[in-house]
Order: sequence, then C-alpha cells, then structure tokens
Amino acid sequence: MTYKRASFTLMGVLTGLLCFFAILLSTPWGAQLSLYFVGKVSSLQVEYKSGALLDDLALRKLKIENDSALINASNIRLRLHLRCLWKNQICIDELSIGALQVNIKEAQPAESSEQLAEQAINSTNFTLPFSVKLKKFSLARAQITTQGLAINLTEFSSALSVNKNVVSNIAINIDNARLLKAHINLSAAKTSSPPQPVTPWPLASLPKMYLPVKLALKSLVVKTLIINELDNTGSEKTLINTTNNVARLSWFKTQLSIEELSSKVAAVGEFSLKGKVDFVPPYLVNLALSSSIDNFELLPQLSHSEQKVSLKGDLADLVTTISNVGELTLTAKMSVDVTDANLPYKLQADVSQFILPDDIANVITPSTLLLNSEGDLNRHVIDLKSNISGFGYQDAALELQATYSEQTFKIKTLYFEELKENSRLDITGELQIGNRLLWDVKVNSSGISLPNIDQRLSGRLQGNIYSKGFWQDNEWAFTLTDSMVKGEINKIAFNADGNVDINHKGQLAPSKIKLNYGDIALNIKGHSDTHWNVDGTVNVGDSSLWLKDIESGITANISISGPIEQPELNLQGELKKLLVANLASDAIKVEVKYRPLDNHQHQVALSSARINWNDHTINGVNLSSSGDLNQQKVKLAWLGDSAIDLLINSDYSPVGEEWQVQTDQVKFSIGDDVFKSSQPLNILYNNSLKTLAVNKHCWLGDSAQLCLKDDATLKVAQDELTLAIQLDTDLLTPFIPKDITVRSTLAGNVAVGWQQNKMPTVNAKLLISDGDIKTTKEGELHQLLEWQKGELTLKVDNSSVAGKLAFFAQDSAEIVNLSSSLVFADSRTINSQLNINEFNLSPLQVFLPELTSLEGLLNSRLTVSGDLDKPIITGDITLTKGEAKILGNINTLTDLNMALKFKGQQAIISGGVNINNALANLKGDVDWQDELKGNFDFDGESLKLSVPPDLTITVSPHLNAQIKASELKISGRIEVLEGKLLVNKLPQGSVSLSKDVIMVNDAGEQVANEKPFELFTNVRVVIADAFKVEGQGFIGRLGGELQVSQQANQPLQLFGSLKIPEGRYRAYGQDLSLTKGIISFNGTANNPYVSMQATRSIEKENIIVGIDATGLANSLNIKLFSKPTMQQSETLSYLVRGRGLDAETSDSNTAIGVALGSALTNFSGVLTQIEKLPLINRIEIDGDDEQASIAGYLGEQVYIKYGLGIKDPINELTVRFYLLSRLWVETVSGLENSADIYYSFDIK
Repeated sequence: MTYKRASFTLMGVLTGLLCFFAILLSTPWGAQLSLYFVGKVSSLQVEYKSGALLDDLALRKLKIENDSALINASNIRLRLHLRCLWKNQICIDELSIGALQVNIKEAQPAESSEQLAEQAINSTNFTLPFSVKLKKFSLARAQITTQGLAINLTEFSSALSVNKNVVSNIAINIDNARLLKAHINLSAAKTSSPPQPVTPWPLASLPKMYLPVKLALKSLVVKTLIINELDNTGSEKTLINTTNNVARLSWFKTQLSIEELSSKVAAVGEFSLKGKVDFVPPYLVNLALSSSIDNFELLPQLSHSEQKVSLKGDLADLVTTISNVGELTLTAKMSVDVTDANLPYKLQADVSQFILPDDIANVITPSTLLLNSEGDLNRHVIDLKSNISGFGYQDAALELQATYSEQTFKIKTLYFEELKENSRLDITGELQIGNRLLWDVKVNSSGISLPNIDQRLSGRLQGNIYSKGFWQDNEWAFTLTDSMVKGEINKIAFNADGNVDINHKGQLAPSKIKLNYGDIALNIKGHSDTHWNVDGTVNVGDSSLWLKDIESGITANISISGPIEQPELNLQGELKKLLVANLASDAIKVEVKYRPLDNHQHQVALSSARINWNDHTINGVNLSSSGDLNQQKVKLAWLGDSAIDLLINSDYSPVGEEWQVQTDQVKFSIGDDVFKSSQPLNILYNNSLKTLAVNKHCWLGDSAQLCLKDDATLKVAQDELTLAIQLDTDLLTPFIPKDITVRSTLAGNVAVGWQQNKMPTVNAKLLISDGDIKTTKEGELHQLLEWQKGELTLKVDNSSVAGKLAFFAQDSAEIVNLSSSLVFADSRTINSQLNINEFNLSPLQVFLPELTSLEGLLNSRLTVSGDLDKPIITGDITLTKGEAKILGNINTLTDLNMALKFKGQQAIISGGVNINNALANLKGDVDWQDELKGNFDFDGESLKLSVPPDLTITVSPHLNAQIKASELKISGRIEVLEGKLLVNKLPQGSVSLSKDVIMVNDAGEQVANEKPFELFTNVRVVIADAFKVEGQGFIGRLGGELQVSQQANQPLQLFGSLKIPEGRYRAYGQDLSLTKGIISFNGTANNPYVSMQATRSIEKENIIVGIDATGLANSLNIKLFSKPTMQQSETLSYLVRGRGLDAETSDSNTAIGVALGSALTNFSGVLTQIEKLPLINRIEIDGDDEQASIAGYLGEQVYIKYGLGIKDPINELTVRFYLLSRLWVETVSGLENSADIYYSFDIK
C-alpha cells in the first residue's frame, strides 16, 4: 500500500511537472512567467510582445548588461519547435532581430596569446549534448561600438548548424550568409596619448593558433564594405570602399584553408586570395593573390594591369614571387625573415617594361631595369643596372653600386655612358645625412653632351670636380680642389677652373675662381691671414644671354678687405644701356660697401642721369641708403615728368622686432599734378605682433585729397583702413575719351580691408557735387547730362561686387539711379536695377548727324537678375513726346511714343508715331531665351511721304517683320493711294556699275559687302491709278498690283502688272496719247513684258497714226500703225509732220528727215552738249516744208539764226541784238538783205 501510494505520488508529481513545463513552453502566459523568472535570476531584461516559447515568440526589447558590454535588441522573433528532439537536435525555423546595438565597454587587460592558445588547446574536450540547426537568421540592422571603432551592419541573413560528430568534435557550418552593407568608422588616435613603451618584435615569438571547433564558412557575401577614418574635427576620410566581397573558408585546429576571399575595390580593381596557413610556429604559408587593377591614382603605372603574388614557406624564410603584366612588366623574387625585427632580406627584380609618370615620361623612356639588393632595415647593398632614353640620350647605360648604413650613403660606382654621343660620367664618393651634412664627392667626365632639358640650352662639357665639406649648425667648411670644366654651351666656348678652401672661421687658403663664357668674364682670387685679401672683376657684354628679359652690359670691381673678424665687401659697377620691359637707361652706376659682421653696416648708392619708362622720363635719379641693422637712412630724388625728394629715417629693434620709419614732409608730382603730405609720416611695423601703425595725415593735391583722419594700428593678417577722399574729375581726364568732358567732384570715405588668402575688400561711399557731362563736336561743346548732386557707393569682397550710382536734378528729382550686384560663384549671378526719369534725348542729337532735330523723354524701370550668362530682365522702357527730323528730308516725325516691357527673356514693344500728321503704329515682341527671335507689325493709314525733289506719295502700309539671329522675313501689304513721281534725265554719259567693280575704303582695303541678315520678302503692293508719273517725255497715271518676293541669297522678284489708264508721251517731236499701256512682271524686275500703244489723231482728215511696242524690255518690237491703213512712210509723215507726203516725194522726205532729226536731236541731248560751249546757250533746231534752221544766243543779248532752204538752195543768216527785252535790232542776209528795228507789245 505504501509502495503504490508512493508510486502514485511520484507519477502525480512527474505528471504535474510535465504539465507545468508544457504550459511554460506552449502558452503565452507561460512564456511571460518564464521570462519573468529569467529576468529575476540574471542580468537579462525582456519586454514580452506575443507568442509562446514554442509558438512564434515575439519580444519588443531585450537588454543584457554586464561589466564588459551593453547589448540592446528590439523586434525579436523566434520560431522554435521540438520535432527534431528524437534526433538529439534542436531545430529553429527562424530567428530575426529588427535592431541590435552592442556597446563594448573599456577593455580589460587581455591575456597573452600563449595563454589564449593554451586555453584553446585544453578546451578540446568541450562537447554539446545536442546539435542545433537554424534555418534562417536575419538581422535588419546592427551597431557595434567600442573605443575608437564603430561598425554599422545592414540586412544580414544566414543559415547555421552546430553538429556533433562521432568523435565528439563540434562542427559549425555557416551557409548562405549575406550582408547588404557594412560601414566601419575608425577614430583617429589622440595626439595627447602617452608614448607607447617599446615592445619586443611581435613576430619573434609566435604562438600556436588552435581552434577546437571545426568552423566552415561555406558562403559569405558582403555587398558593400566601407571603412572610414574620422579625424578630430569629425571629417570622414574613406580608406576602403569595396563591393561584392565573397568569403569561403574553413578552420579546424591549426589548419586554415581559404577557398576564396575576393573583393572589388571601387575605382581600383578586383582582388582574390586563395591558399592555406598552418598556425604551428613558425607558421607555414602557401598563399596565392591575384588582382586586376583598372585605375590606381597613387601609382598610375599599375592601371590596366594584372598581378600575381605567391607567398610560400614559413615566416622565418618567406619567399615572395611577384609578377605584373601591363604598362609595368616585372618579375621579382624576395626572401625575408619576418620573425627577425631587422627583417633581413634578399631581393631580385627584373623590370622589362615600365612607364614613368607623365611629366617625366615626356623626356625619359626607360627600357630595362635590373635590381639586386640585400640587407636589413639598417643596412642595404644596392646593385642597379638600367638602360634609359631621354633628354637627348638614346639607350644610355646607367650603373649604380652603393651601400647605405647609419645615415651614410657610399657610392662605389655611379656610371653613365651613352655611345652615340660618346658621353661618359663617373661619380664616386660619400654622402652623410642627418644632423651633420657631410660630403666627399668626385665627378669625372671625358666628355658629356648636356641633357636636352631646355631647348635653349645645348652643348658639351668635360672635366673633373672634386669637392668635400660639411655643414652643421653654424659650422661649415667647403673645399674645391683642382677642379676644371671646359667645353661649349650654345656654341659658345666655356671655361671654368677653381681652387677654393674656406670655412666658417674666415680661414681662406690661397684660392681662385676663373670663369669665361662668351663675353662674360669672372675672375676672383685671394686669401686671408689676419686680414682679407680678395679681389675680383665681373664683365658682362650682354646680360640677355642668361637673363632673357634684361638687356644690359655690366662691369664691376669686387674686393673683400679688412680684419678677418670684420670683412668689408666693396662693389663698384655700372649697368650700361639697360632695357627691362618698358624701362630704359643709358647708364646706372652702383656703389656698395657692406660689413656683414659689423651689425650689417652698409652704404649703397645708385644713380642715373636719365631713365625712360614708356613715355615717362625722369632725370637725375639718385637713391642711397646708409646705416646698419638698427638704423638706416634712405634718400630718393629725381626730376622730369614726375619729381620726388624723399628722406626716410628708419630704426630697427631686434628685441621687439620693430621697424620704425620717419620722413620729412613728402612732396611729389606727376605731370602737372603736385601732391604733398600734410605732415611728416611716422610708420611703425611690429614683426612679432604683425601690426603696422601709421600716424594721421593727408595727401593734398590740386585735384585730389586723400586723408587718414586718425592714427591707425593695423593687423597685417586681417584688418580694415578707412580713408577720406576728395577727387576732382579733372584727375580722371587721361582715362576719359578726348571728346568727352566731365565736370564734378567726388567726396566721401573709402574703407579697404584685407585678409590672408582672400581678395581685398573695398567699401566706398562718395557724394557727387553738381556737374555735367559734355562732348565736343566740330569745335563746339554740347551738354549731354547735367545734375545738381549725386552719390556713388561701391562694395567689393571675396565673393561679390555691388555698387550704386545716382544723379539728382535741382529740385532733388532723381534723374538716373543704377544699382547692381554681381556674385562670384560657380554660376555668376547678377541683380541690377536701372531707373531713368524724364531724360531728354535732345543732347544725343550730336551723335546722330543724320538728324536735324531730336526730342523726347526717356523713362525706364529695369531689373536684371539671375545667371549672368542668361539674365532675367523685367520692367519697362518708355519714350514719350518724341520728335525727329531727318537731314535733307521734309518728312517730320512727331508724337513718337514707344514702350518696351520686359518679361524675363522676352520683351513686348508697342507705340505709335505721327508722320506728317498721319498716325502709324508699331507693335511686336522679342524673345532671346534660346536664340534671338522677334515679331513686329507696322500699320499706318494715308501716310504722306515726300522724297524731294522726285517723289511725293500717300501710302497705307500693313507690314509684318519676323527677325531671327541670321534672317529677316518681311511680309504684308502696301497700298499706294496717290502720289507723283518725277523721273529726271540722267547726266549725259551716265552708266551703271559693272559687276566686276570692287569697292574700297580710304585705306584702299576692300569693303566687305556683308549682309546682317538673310532677307526673305513677301509683300503685296497695290498702286491706285491716281499715281502720277512725269519724266522722260511721259506724263500720265499708273496703277496696278505687284507681288514683291525674295528668298535668301536670291535676287528680288516681281509678279503682277502695272496699267497706264491715261498718259501722253512725246515721241518724234510730237505729243502722243497712250491708248494702251501694260507692264507685266513674272520674275526678274529688270526685264518685264511691255505692251504699249501711243497715237496721234489728224482730226481734219479723220486719220489716226501711232506706235505699238510689245515684248520683253530688253528686246522690244516697235512698229507703226494707222487707221485707215497706209504705207509706213505715209504713216511716219502723219506721225512726225501731221500731214501726208506731198506730190514731190523727195521734198516731203527731206521735210520728214529734218523734222525727225530735230525731234531726235532734242531727245538725244545733242543740244545740251552744244550749250556747254562758252557764251552759247538756248540752242534750238527747227524746220518746216521750206527751211531747216538752227538758232541760239551768244551771251544774253545777241540772237543768231541760220536757215537752210529745202525747196530752193537759199541760205539765210539772221542776227538780232536786244536793246531792251521788247526792243531789238534785226538784220537778215540771204537772197535779200534787210535791217529792221522791232518793238513788241501786248494788245488786250
């Protein structure tokens, strides 16, 4: 009974426990209870959200904190089930974390590597009671921070399994691991950290690296990896930026096997690593690195190349083989013992092709390079051989054998040989660097051509140079022993030799230096004992041989004398025929005495009789300076186009590093303008404080005044100086066009500021007094603008310029106001306003000689803003009450009113004008956003125009003009309502210009006949038949319609016809009536089709005769006709004489000929030519059926007539002398002679 009760009790307890555990694992409140107890017994803090431990558990937050770290996680989801327990395995379908933040606190002292390795080896018996399989692990984002390191991960996912095999080894497999982005920030080490103690070489004693767990990373892909370094200011510098990072590796015990470790570095290339490492000291390595570099800025020669690197052996004898294929082609093999702190090595490198940097490769083309080197960090043995081409050398051999040890570089051989030019150079010696610079070098050459570095320098030299010496702090020594160089440079002989032995104590052994190069000669020799004994001469025939921009001859005598502890340098020289840029002088003398060890005591004098600078000449120039380091006195004086007499006393204090300058009252002149200081100047410069102190003073001139009103102490690095200025515009005359005169005065303050590495700033505020602007035209002054007052402001700084100019009239009304600002940036922006109020245009007439009068009032309100290349313009410009009259034209323009309204990059134009009391309107728009485009309409009704003396016309134009950058289109309609055209005779002998005529200007240069636009025309001209035409024997009316058309680069074409409804034409000495007249155009304007008919009526005989002309203008068909029909001679008789042929045909024919000749003579202008004879005028030719005659006047009172008989051969001469206008004496000599007196009077 007791046994059964105990059994039932035990079973009840077990059943209760199982039910309790089932409730804890499978119910939400069980999960909450479990998490509650966990939180109570540990540092784990959990915020429950939903689900059960075995049924989709969700946690809002999870927090773990201990002494080493703080972990915060949120939005955690766990899907766990126990279906795999029968296989001794825990299966997790999903573990996801929304956000994870890990803050690792300050690290505790770490255990040594040996201790860690020992612990790892001793932990090989670690086992798990079951396996774990995690199908999916996802982490949305994570942040891991520790001292000096911050890691941000985004979207990580993977699968994980932990298995236990038969030998109880744990295997961890990570598969399908993917990370979208890893961003690592490294903080720069603080400079204030204490110096690290010297530690032993870390690779000298290598620990055994042992991993008791078999780790297999089957696949890890990191899409983006960025490593940045943060400096103390918070600025980031990207160290590594890679994409498509892939890792596949395994590690068990001491064996690390890398199947793939690859990455693509942005803007550089791709890298891949494979191999094995055994972490048993001294670490056996077998690694292969391959890379493909697309672009490498640090070493461009590696761009577009492929590399293979092999590392084999243990770290005590690691053999590295390197090969590169590309612009740089090389193979190298190096063995190194990295376990030794001195890193002993051996290196062999063979470079068969390499490209130097661009700036060097332009002049040097290396072919091969062979390098052998061995040593360690403290000692190197170098054996280098190479062939190079460049600097004018071809396939030159270069050999170097040298050693470097303890800051001493010993050159056993540095040999250069080029066989083509037979150039050889051999250098041996020793160079020691460090605190003490020491050299002992020998240079020997049997002949070497100078390298082609500069095209202006060529030649060949030979000789030997032997020099040794040292430099340390204030101690030094220099020797040049039996050195000689000779040859030629630029085809000019060169010789130099010298022996020099000198040190810092002033000890100079007998030495000499001699140099001769063309007309340049330098000869210095001397020695020192207790005194200096050095003399020398310098002679230069033409300095332009070695100073390109300076032409001069130089002669100088140099000497060093005085006690050895107080040497004195003396120089006396002269510059002859000096020419530097625009400065020229026949001679400048220089004298110098200088004692460097006596507080730099010196006396310097420079003088010249005459110096020219462009058109500016100064005479008697004298500049002198005397004193020492503490006190100096400077004198400067000259006369001429400008003059100055300046005395400067200066003092320098080394203790305070102060330099004080004082002057007398300064006076100088430039041309006719004289300036003087109101008081002596006192300037103090403090070098330690970097300040400049200036006393208050003024510069006073006839046309200007500049004042510093208060004492000022200025900082050299950054400060501002305010000056008061008064300036008459007379001072600006050299900068203003000669025909413009400006009269006014500007007064105000100008502040000038400066700052290191920035542009100076200017802030000016000036008032403008009353004044005007005038122009000179034909010896007379014409006023353009007059004002009572004005103001000018200007502000300039590092990023912008802003200014304002305004003028006001006597009643303080604003005439002009212009303000503008320009910002200097990547896209320069402008903001300007222009206001013009009631500006009268009449003064501008002087610039328009074509106008006899010009009136009008101009107003504007304009704003220009935006990008300077494409500004936005808004506002308007208006012209009112405008009037104009053109020179030599009776047409007048009155009531001219125009308005331009700007909208961005568009403008609208509208207005009207009264032309001879008739109104015409103009409207249109302009657009220049992409290219210039315009559209204009001009309309008028009954505009009366006159073009004296030939044309008066009344028209109604309705025209449209479309303009682009390179073309103009005109279309519309012109109605000619009435008018009159007088066609005058051209002077006798007038001809048109032939096509081969070339027009030239006054200089004989051909005038370019360039058209500003390609012209397109499509205008319809309607001429009312009230239009009259007179001239060339025609009087009548004209009317019709014409279409005027023209295409680009094509001649003008006319289409349509003109009709002559009424007219008379004088032909054959008679007035004929036009009964038909049509002129038709069908293309070219100079060859229309003509159909015209002119008639004469003989009413007594009921006869009509006439002329009929038809055909093209250049080939008219003219014929006579009559009604009734008759012979051509009869028709011509009626047309010319008004009657038919007489019975005596010959007499009639003679009469016809005389009449026809008279008519043709008058028409052709023969009489006009006769009248040009002296004293002869008013010549007439006439005839009838009895006589043909010619008559004219001699002077004003004698009339002569000569008649020729037609029927009878009787000639008759008549001479008439006018006593008065109505009283004359007449004699006739012919068949009968007579003399008569006549008086003429009128009978009413």
